[in-house]
Amino acid sequence: GRGRGRGRGRGRGRGEGRGRDAGRGRGGGGRGRGRGDNQNRGGGRGGRGRGRGGDKSKQQPHLVEEPMIDDNHNIAENTATTSPMDTGAASPPDTSTTITSKDPKPKDGNNSKKSNKKNKKKKQESAGGGTKKDPNLNNDNNQGQQNEKQNDEKGPRKNEAKKKNKSKQKKQDSVVEDSANSKNDDQSAASNRNQDKKNNKKKSENSNKSKFNNKTSDNNANTKPSIPPNEPQTTNDINYKRGNSITVLHIAEKPSIAQAIAKGLSKGTSFNNNSHSKLPIYELTTTASTQPFPKAPYASKCLHKVTSVAGHVFSVDFPSSYQSWDSVDPAELFNAPIQKKPCQGSVVKHLQSCSKNVDFMVLWLDCDREGENIAFEVLDCCMHLMNSSSDENYDRVYRAYFSAINPSDIQKAYLKLGKPDKNQSLSVDARQELDLKVGVAFSRFQTRFFQGRYGDLDSAVLSYGPCQTPTLGFCVKRHIDIETFKPEPYWLLNLGIVKRGRIIRAQWDSGRSFNQNKVQQLIQTCLEESTSTAKVTSIVSKDKKQGRPTPLNTVALLKACSKALGIGPHQAMQTAEHLYLSGYLSYPRTESTAYPKSFDVRDVLSQQAQDSRWGKYVADLLDKGHTKSRGGVDMGDHPPITPVRPAGTHELSGNMARVYELVTRHFIASVSPDACFKSTRVSINIESLKEKGNFTLRGKQLVSPGFLAILLHQEYGDEGDDDYEGSLIEDDTEEIQNLPEFTVGEEFYLTSGKKSSSKVDVVVTGSRATLDIKEKLTTPPSYLTESELISQMEKNGIGTDASIATHIENIQKRNYVELITGRKMKPSKLGLVLAQGYHQIDASLVLPKVRSDIESQCNKVAKGIANKDAVLKAAISLFEDKFKNFVENISKMDLLFSSSFSKLEDIGKPFTRCGLTRRYLQYITGPPARLYNTTTETVYPLPLGGVIKEWSGQKCPVEGCDFELCMYSVGQPQRTFPLCPNCFNNPKAEWGKIPGEENDLSSNPEDREDELKERQIRTVAGRAFTLECPHPDGHPLIKKYQIARDPESDGVFCMDAHFGPKWRLISTRSPTIIHLPKAISKITVLDRLDEDTSCHMLKIEYKADSTPLEGGETTYVTCFEKDEKLKEKSQTVHGNERTQHKGGRGGRGGRGKRGGRGRGGRGGRGRRG
Repeated sequence: GRGRGRGRGRGRGRGEGRGRDAGRGRGGGGRGRGRGDNQNRGGGRGGRGRGRGGDKSKQQPHLVEEPMIDDNHNIAENTATTSPMDTGAASPPDTSTTITSKDPKPKDGNNSKKSNKKNKKKKQESAGGGTKKDPNLNNDNNQGQQNEKQNDEKGPRKNEAKKKNKSKQKKQDSVVEDSANSKNDDQSAASNRNQDKKNNKKKSENSNKSKFNNKTSDNNANTKPSIPPNEPQTTNDINYKRGNSITVLHIAEKPSIAQAIAKGLSKGTSFNNNSHSKLPIYELTTTASTQPFPKAPYASKCLHKVTSVAGHVFSVDFPSSYQSWDSVDPAELFNAPIQKKPCQGSVVKHLQSCSKNVDFMVLWLDCDREGENIAFEVLDCCMHLMNSSSDENYDRVYRAYFSAINPSDIQKAYLKLGKPDKNQSLSVDARQELDLKVGVAFSRFQTRFFQGRYGDLDSAVLSYGPCQTPTLGFCVKRHIDIETFKPEPYWLLNLGIVKRGRIIRAQWDSGRSFNQNKVQQLIQTCLEESTSTAKVTSIVSKDKKQGRPTPLNTVALLKACSKALGIGPHQAMQTAEHLYLSGYLSYPRTESTAYPKSFDVRDVLSQQAQDSRWGKYVADLLDKGHTKSRGGVDMGDHPPITPVRPAGTHELSGNMARVYELVTRHFIASVSPDACFKSTRVSINIESLKEKGNFTLRGKQLVSPGFLAILLHQEYGDEGDDDYEGSLIEDDTEEIQNLPEFTVGEEFYLTSGKKSSSKVDVVVTGSRATLDIKEKLTTPPSYLTESELISQMEKNGIGTDASIATHIENIQKRNYVELITGRKMKPSKLGLVLAQGYHQIDASLVLPKVRSDIESQCNKVAKGIANKDAVLKAAISLFEDKFKNFVENISKMDLLFSSSFSKLEDIGKPFTRCGLTRRYLQYITGPPARLYNTTTETVYPLPLGGVIKEWSGQKCPVEGCDFELCMYSVGQPQRTFPLCPNCFNNPKAEWGKIPGEENDLSSNPEDREDELKERQIRTVAGRAFTLECPHPDGHPLIKKYQIARDPESDGVFCMDAHFGPKWRLISTRSPTIIHLPKAISKITVLDRLDEDTSCHMLKIEYKADSTPLEGGETTYVTCFEKDEKLKEKSQTVHGNERTQHKGGRGGRGGRGKRGGRGRGGRGGRGRRG
């Protein structure tokens, strides 16, 4: 229809609109005419007039050429050039397409007030979720024909607004100022803010006013612009660099995804890889005519740079002053500061190098909360390096939402860019800080407390986790149910109908009875009557449907892999991610169980029509028409897990092939017809038993297989309720296949039958009935399967779809549970004691209620309806009180440990002598390994990662120590170092850098953070894995055997502690070994030092028959570092730092070393050791 409207401004204007509904115009003088494009909303200008056309319409895909101006002088984004119906990508937040621009205040006071009220109302609706928002406001194809003068006037209008800011008039401006950089200007700017700014003041005060990351990296010396917590985007000028070239930096989460993005953007053309490092940089160039950048469509040329990070850019940890397990009270950690440290300094440097002077940044991180968090980590380190150093940089940062990495999905995401969601990132920050503080505080305290008392705990760390511990609690609860279960006998009347050579067992409608005499009396009453019969009283047949499965989300996938494929949750998640990165599956972390309306089911089915395994079925399904998926919920994060490209029979192998087939078959089944059965119910009555004589036979017959024809693994699915009373075995309620035909009134004479638990038996011909008593026992529940445990966690809100598998993996790694036959989770002795101890001190530490409430609060933070700091403060305060109570009542848990584990003084074997008491120290194998003095009750932790051996007769040379030494062997091939237990636990500063500690770091700032992170990863129970010499190079024990310097590792070479017969020099800081000539029979390390190198001189004795010395001499003294001839005859080997030895190939006869060579036969190869 046509519409006419009146406008007002400085003068009076009139506009016309053409669309479905009436249009309205508004302007300042002149006459306007607008036309709605594609029966949508349109606008045009005549002078300063403006019109608006119709409303609701269907979108048609087309390329847009000009931006649209709405009634508030706002520019709507051109976020896509295709209809949203064509994309299966996750939709970006609605706020990402709401664009605010500046406009001078009209001179007309009355009109100005009305306009302000209207603008205020619109902005309040936008802040509150847009409850009255026009549904077509964010459509991508609602561009009308407009005069280019509108865009050309934006610059003058902006300058005019700046001039008016200096006058007494209030500035009309909706752009939120950066609170971190505007403290000095607040007083002067307050009088210039408009009414809208005042109305939004409360909301601004409640938002996060600081930078999105208060911790600035050492690599970022420049001041970074702050980012509003979750403000709508203030669009960059749609004419940004019109006619000029721009550079767009695309950042993915993994290198493989970066390559897929480059392929998708190139549309089959070639692109360059300008980096040979682990993080690639792909470059390609597009033009406005071939593929314009959606946010700057008028730029003549666009250089796309595609790179990636490697997961999280920063990690959350305590400062170095809180890292010590010995000197820091765990209670202090709840109020300790936290830092965000680069996971890898090279990644930060790479991002900063790539982002210099780029015009736009597009973030292609995984579309979940973790991905949003990584997005803001990326911005933290490089957004300030973009082409402009002002706050407007954030306006040129965009977020790509995608669920698959095939080229079509990449293009759809590229054409529909949104904005990063700060709220989701804040929820991740809150969870990370809470888990760090709570987990480390509890873990440090209970690990130190119990490992100092008991020696056979079978775990290096007694860890606590807000999600991990309730997960353990589910397993322990089921174990307690099993242990406390008391079987009870019960009795049933067992009616067997003999027909056509089969005995068919009918179910007794009265159910079980725990009174044996009652049941015996019934059967006696029946058999006393010689004419007793079992009579068919009714037959009811009806069609019964078995519903097709709902679409597959993450939790359902983990359960299916465990039940049907025997693949654990952690491995299943890794396999699904590998398939996703390889382009075979959609994103595997999703909560949705319904396909979005935009999802093209037919297209995905068509890709599978050529597969030899299910292609024929899919072709028939396409011909007949697929069925709409059943039930489910679209959570808006990602579509359910589906195949995105076909995989041939031999294209994948192992678990990847099995998981891909399960997902594909499940997807096909979810859009297939339901299975149909004919269900028959036969009611049988024994008249002499009156109301106790009713029995039922149930049968079913497949009529139409439906989805069952494609779904191989029908045994996986949703678990029922936790009803494990054991009242009836499964066969009692199962329907019988191919039930014989019965007629109403048919009678069967009763005879006494023998006891049988079979449902159908083959017997002699003839029709009759047998009646006897069946005795059974109630059965205990079984241990939780992985699938049932996942259901319990999901039901109680423990973990997320992305973290459930990790929590289950952790309780297995800690030896809290073990995986037994049937993929069932059985708690270990340690897991039982811990869970029961928590329950005695504070049951909420192990029950899911508290963690579920916290997860709920984090979800509110992610949705923007709860404040992150308030949620975090309340949760930390709660756990701090619980920790204090836990410490005060730790004796309750200690009683349980003392009854289950052996104390240190009762186990172990004499190993070495203590230098203080001269008594033998007990060697506790652990884990962790340690020495224990039964007299002083002192514990000496030993280094982890190697093998501890005795070295009798050798004492530490340190004055006042006098401890007997051990030998510590590590690496492959093994390097053996001397070890003093006392000096290892009490190092002195004058000895130099301590192995495994923070001060043993590279002086290179670029490598320092990397090495620090590696040491944090290897930390166990406060001590790092020691894969080198356990003592500093300045320790007297090391200096005593120092032979040469090792310039490659800044360490030294010393004599191997075995001292022959194979003489070797080993590096203290690298897996480097120097094998000395085999002709040497003996080496003595002299006390004399070489004046130039400060290394010990060697006295070398050669074998008489193979001496290389002149005149047949066999002995000489030398300095290895200066003896070039000796170096030439020596062989240098660079090993590795593996902590376990793997078998090799046997030699000629004899027996190889344990863990090294295998057992060899004469003249042949040996077996692997």
